[in-house]
Amino acid sequence: MKPLKDVLKEIAEEICFTDADSSEPDWIACHVLGCGRASLRLIRDVEDGKYREMLALAKERATGKPLSQVLGYTEFLGLRICVNVDVLCPRQETELLAEQGIIYLKSKKRARALDLCTGSGCIAVALSKFSDADVTASDVSQSAICVAKGNAERNGVKINFVLSDAFDGVEGIYDLIVSNPPYIPTADIETLDSEVKDYEPRLALDGGEDGLDFYRIIAKNAASRLSDGGMLLLECGKGQSEEIINMLSGFDCNVIFDLAGIDRIIKAVKKSV
Repeated sequence: MKPLKDVLKEIAEEICFTDADSSEPDWIACHVLGCGRASLRLIRDVEDGKYREMLALAKERATGKPLSQVLGYTEFLGLRICVNVDVLCPRQETELLAEQGIIYLKSKKRARALDLCTGSGCIAVALSKFSDADVTASDVSQSAICVAKGNAERNGVKINFVLSDAFDGVEGIYDLIVSNPPYIPTADIETLDSEVKDYEPRLALDGGEDGLDFYRIIAKNAASRLSDGGMLLLECGKGQSEEIINMLSGFDCNVIFDLAGIDRIIKAVKKSV
């Protein structure tokens, strides 16, 4: 048996040269012990087998591999979302995007929602879990679709998945279109933290020369795929919102800022004809 406080300290020392935050030793311990962080403080000692398991995960994390990929999952709006090298790990700012979608869908009865570039499926799963909407999710990557389907099944929701390059394979009219598309300028990808550029799919990062390629596609097609008064919700990178809004003729737009004060979400409502 080993004291838990000593184990947590050892894990912290093991991963100190990565970009890990101070909570990660706790999450590794919670994963191995099958408990929440609140319960962790009630545990005094760790069996040798559990200690070895924790240390093995810490050593894997010390290579620079993101914690979400080490554990195989992350939390998104209280839902467990499994991830791997084929999908982008959900970020906190994307929870803000999903929350806006949920608020909108709850104001309607059996609305139709489309999640473009679904990746892990985290947004689509949250929309379906917390509203009564009929949700469709699309991605150009078959591998991502497989991950997203698994997350839908694990969270007990029914989603219509479509293998599609943007709108190409998507049919129908929607009340809500939501997307967290690739928005990193190509030249900036190599400047990203190694945990991102070395472990997450370039397809989910690369937004073209200025990072706005996918927004141009959305701006060209979204109005014809939305009902009158329908909403378009887009996540974007710092400083990109003004240019994107300029693309969205026919929409009333406003910007939602994240906790860091970054222009993160574009909320665009289709004007009625």
